[in-house]
Amino acid sequence: MTATTARSPTSRAVRALRFVLPFVVSGALLAWVLRDIDFRQMLSLMTAQVAWDFIPALLAFAVVSLIIEAYCMVAVVSYSRPFHDLMVAARIKAASYPLSIVNYALGAGATTVLLRRRTGMTLAEAAGAVFVIGLFDLGSLLAFVLIGVGMLGASTPGLQIGVVAGVGAAVVAGFAVLRAPIRMGAFDRIRELDVFRDARLLPIGLLARLGALRFVFVGVFIALGRAIFEAFSVHVPTLDLIINVSLLLLVAALPIAVAGLGTGQLVFVGLFEEFAPAETLIAISLTLSFGLIVTRAVLGLAVAREFTVEALAATSAEPGTDTGADDVGGKQA
Repeated sequence: MTATTARSPTSRAVRALRFVLPFVVSGALLAWVLRDIDFRQMLSLMTAQVAWDFIPALLAFAVVSLIIEAYCMVAVVSYSRPFHDLMVAARIKAASYPLSIVNYALGAGATTVLLRRRTGMTLAEAAGAVFVIGLFDLGSLLAFVLIGVGMLGASTPGLQIGVVAGVGAAVVAGFAVLRAPIRMGAFDRIRELDVFRDARLLPIGLLARLGALRFVFVGVFIALGRAIFEAFSVHVPTLDLIINVSLLLLVAALPIAVAGLGTGQLVFVGLFEEFAPAETLIAISLTLSFGLIVTRAVLGLAVAREFTVEALAATSAEPGTDTGADDVGGKQA
């Protein structure tokens, strides 16, 4: 008891640091990127006409991407649980958006908790469902990068293709190890963890369908990238757009900055510097980032309270639902 109490302040400090650090990183990187920017010129580019041209594409992306997220969640979870409601799946994902704004990892954690509450999965099973979808996101991004580079037929500035190919090979190898029909000694304990259950047991056909859906999801985001460049009257060749937006998404997913702010702008300028001045690129990047933040925050706040109340009520009403060790102990008592 004493040891636990002594560790509590440290644990709280670590949690606070994890929450605050992305804001610090975003602020520092934004200050670095904006240090030589002509703010008057940058702000003059962010006009009402740009918003008028971009907002329809942003709203379409929000709707289509949420539908794809819902289909993916239902496809994975319904293999082991009676979960087929696309609307509930969409609300689960939307409710996690506010934490996703802080970083991708917090959003994934929120999705895991909400999925557990709604379906009665264990926390590890819910984390496994989120994990396998995330793996296909990574694979889809790498596939777009490799396809784009292959079609260009030349090296891309700033792109370490060997690293991209290596990560892609590691993802494939990881699936092969998880699904290998042979005993692997000490590795079997890891393979049999609940968090890897979906990656290990889902049928190949279902995984192929999931991969196709995530591939479309990345394609929809690349289309949004095209829309924001067109709104600012900047032309980027299609293959360069595919490669660079995919790389941008990889960086944005790193849990070190708020919604990719700072890291996104730094990488955005580096990737697209040959197509427009820095002021224009910063204006495009900030418009895209804040557009996504506002849209997802509104969606998340619209469903957060309603979904939480409904999920808790559903959990309490279903005797067979796994609500944790304390609940089980209470029922046994």
